[in-house]
Amino acid sequence: MKFSPLFLIFLPIAAFAEERVFECDAPDAQHPEMAARLVKYEGEDKGHITIGDIDKVVAVYPGLDTLTYLYIGEDYTLSYNVHPEKGTFDYSASGSKSGWGRGNCTEVSGG
Repeated sequence: MKFSPLFLIFLPIAAFAEERVFECDAPDAQHPEMAARLVKYEGEDKGHITIGDIDKVVAVYPGLDTLTYLYIGEDYTLSYNVHPEKGTFDYSASGSKSGWGRGNCTEVSGG
C-alpha cells in the first residue's frame, strides 16, 4: 500500500490531539487551593489538576454541560465540577484540604 506525501503532513496533527484546558480562579485569598489549572486529555477519561506546584493525575467525568475533575488521594479528595458554557466551577474537598466554594473558569487553548 502506498501512502501519499500529503498524508504525512497530517500525521503530526493526529498524533497530538487538542486537550481541554481550564484556568480556574480562587474567589478569595482564604481559598488559594481553588485556583487551579484543569486539563482533560483528548479521547480519555483522565487528565490532571495543577494547584501551585502540585500536579495530580485525575479522573474526568463528562456530565450534562459539565466536566468533573476528581482526585482521590490518601490524605484528601478534590472535586472540581466545571460548567464550560457558564464559565464557572463548583469546588469541594475533604480530608486535609476540606472545603467548598464556587469560582470562575476560563477555557484556554490546550497545552
